[in-house]
Amino acid sequence: MRVKVRPLQCKGQLLPRQLATQQPPRIGALRVAEERDHELGRPVLRARLLDMQNGTEADLLPDLSDARLLWAENNRLRFAGFERVDNANYAQTWEVEVAEGVA
Repeated sequence: MRVKVRPLQCKGQLLPRQLATQQPPRIGALRVAEERDHELGRPVLRARLLDMQNGTEADLLPDLSDARLLWAENNRLRFAGFERVDNANYAQTWEVEVAEGVA
């Protein structure tokens, strides 16, 4: 599914709403699947935003682990979980919008 994603936190701290909405969204393919997290030693539900150009899969944002769907309505979703940055886990929330007509 092609989507636009805006992270709402930075290193676990909530971004001011104005700053979060002013940032240009990252556009890519959303993939949500259970995967084994070797550091945690257990399976986690992981959301990934991927750039699928040129036949490769490149992450556009850090993975969202233990992803939970908070709500979905009118082609908009909100996911919460944690991201791993520099070997530290931080709370993160993604505001997701289905990207209709975006190439």
